[in-house]
Amino acid sequence: MIYETAVSLLYVFSTSLLYPDIIGLLILFTWSLILVGSMIQEYTSRRRDVKELEEIVLRAASLVSSGMSEDAADLLRSYRSPQVAGVLMEIARSLEGSMLRVRLDKILQDVELDMARRLEPLRIGMRLGPILGLMGTLIPMGPALVSLSKGDIQSMASSLIIAFATTVIGLVVGGICYCSLLIRNRWYHQDLSDLEYAAAILRRAMDEGQDGRSG
Repeated sequence: MIYETAVSLLYVFSTSLLYPDIIGLLILFTWSLILVGSMIQEYTSRRRDVKELEEIVLRAASLVSSGMSEDAADLLRSYRSPQVAGVLMEIARSLEGSMLRVRLDKILQDVELDMARRLEPLRIGMRLGPILGLMGTLIPMGPALVSLSKGDIQSMASSLIIAFATTVIGLVVGGICYCSLLIRNRWYHQDLSDLEYAAAILRRAMDEGQDGRSG
């Protein structure tokens, strides 16, 4: 009696998760399609030019060493890459105050943490999609076996269709998130490398300026 009651409860609980699982998969699938669109938009908006970045930062560093921090800030804001320009604006604001070296380190650390935060949803989707897909595969198997035992082929076929469809959707979501994670991880590391290079130039100019004033 206890065993039959426990089995019945497990069956009810597991089958009751089917519709939330399907809804979650549909939400994830819609989000993954939006993610593809945002990836295409970000790809078309990227304007990486190391030579231009180097020229702008070198000129800004020269202005900083000459004590013209406001002009250097305006120059850094003019860089055309939207992904890097936002951080350069933060660096530009730090040029107008003291503790430049400490602020540069803090800005770069915050940028790295922000990049990791933006990649977290992709990591979650990469794992959650296949998990929900597997749940959507296993849950309808119980009703399908019950229908088979009763000779209800139509109900069994409906349950199997749901099982296979959720598997496919879950794998598609996981694949999109995995590819997006790899691409954006490479983009963000490249942006971070460019920002570290720009900060290194500014630090060197600051050191040279201090040496010139002390000499």
